[in-house]
Amino acid sequence: MARRKKAKWKATDLLRRAFFFVLGSLLVGFLAVFLEQTLHVYLPRHFAVSLAVGIAVAATFWLLGLLKHPPMFLKNVHPVAAGVCAGLGVHIARFWLR
Repeated sequence: MARRKKAKWKATDLLRRAFFFVLGSLLVGFLAVFLEQTLHVYLPRHFAVSLAVGIAVAATFWLLGLLKHPPMFLKNVHPVAAGVCAGLGVHIARFWLR
């Protein structure tokens, strides 16, 4: 059996990953705030925040997947699953921190 070569990190790869990490983080933050303000009109704040974060995470994962730059440690996670887990995590955290 042939041995696998270790992947060498190049400066361009690191810069590209850092760029998409920052871009994804900003997109999640912007979408979460925008969606929370929109959903807060129709739902109580507690549920509006949870739904907004879940939708923002799912949309960002989907978009980054289309750009062929999924998050480094979550490459094989479906965007909807990530959004549900993020929204549920926010819901639980807000419930416990009351």
